[in-house]
Amino acid sequence: MISAKQRALVQKQMKRDDSKIVNIVLKNEQQVAGEIERATSKGIYLVDGRLYAYEDIREINGLS
Repeated sequence: MISAKQRALVQKQMKRDDSKIVNIVLKNEQQVAGEIERATSKGIYLVDGRLYAYEDIREINGLS
């Protein structure tokens, strides 16, 4: 599970005007990529509607 500090970093990155494309590695070793729509207390929502809960995430853009 990623830490609160890492969640804050993801939220900070979302506020930038740059790309919001992320690579997420889940605890089950599955890798997914997509554009972040928003990050909430439930997890990270991608623009295509997928939701990934923080407890299921092992790594985001190389941050573990």
